[in-house]
Amino acid sequence: MFAWRKRIGHISPGALANSVYDFYLVAPEGVGLVGMTNPIGDWRDDEYERALKNVIASAKYLAERHVDYINHAGAPPVASQGPDFVRRLKREIEEETGLPASTAIYSASEALRSLNAKDIIVLTPFPPKSHEQVVSVIGAMGFNVVAEARMDANFNDLYLIGEREVYEFITKAIARAPKADAAYVPCPQWHVFELARYLEGDTGLPFVTSDSGDFWYAFKRLGLSGVKPGYGILLESLNAPLSCRK
Repeated sequence: MFAWRKRIGHISPGALANSVYDFYLVAPEGVGLVGMTNPIGDWRDDEYERALKNVIASAKYLAERHVDYINHAGAPPVASQGPDFVRRLKREIEEETGLPASTAIYSASEALRSLNAKDIIVLTPFPPKSHEQVVSVIGAMGFNVVAEARMDANFNDLYLIGEREVYEFITKAIARAPKADAAYVPCPQWHVFELARYLEGDTGLPFVTSDSGDFWYAFKRLGLSGVKPGYGILLESLNAPLSCRK
């Protein structure tokens, strides 16, 4: 039976591709993803605003499908509205649906705090304005961004960027950066999630990606155990004995 333990609602600003694949690499037995798209056509403020207007309606739709939790994925649209909006959107989804919920940046900030990270490196494939907005908002959430870098990428071709290119961009950026406690690497469309364990081993830093942050926070809020191992320190922490979890 599909999702006999819990059903996690997922609102994506892009095609439901990588995140669905990533979810089932790590999801505990009996936990399913109920996804829908609220798509943006490019990294532009008007696209962000248009998509954000539909979030509550999408959340209510998922609630009517009996999900147990709602995640709003995608850092750039929310970051474009400033740090106060991160918490406000989370609160509005919860009030309108009666369900626990989160946004990508809120989940990432909680994930970074769980790792005791204060000084962080932010790496994205976003264009300059969206990149700067994400850096600014994560800083306003209480972190010291000691270094940041962006990869030039075409909006429609993110999923085509090869793992080697992503790996080299990230490892070189971290090698140039001051000492940090963790790396925040948003955007589920480029192939970072599956690389996290290798990047952590080769850089010595824990990683919070879009998918790992979103999944970790959802599993944690729902009290789920049995996360499949091998996809980074953050998700592995959910398999620690209850007395050891943060």
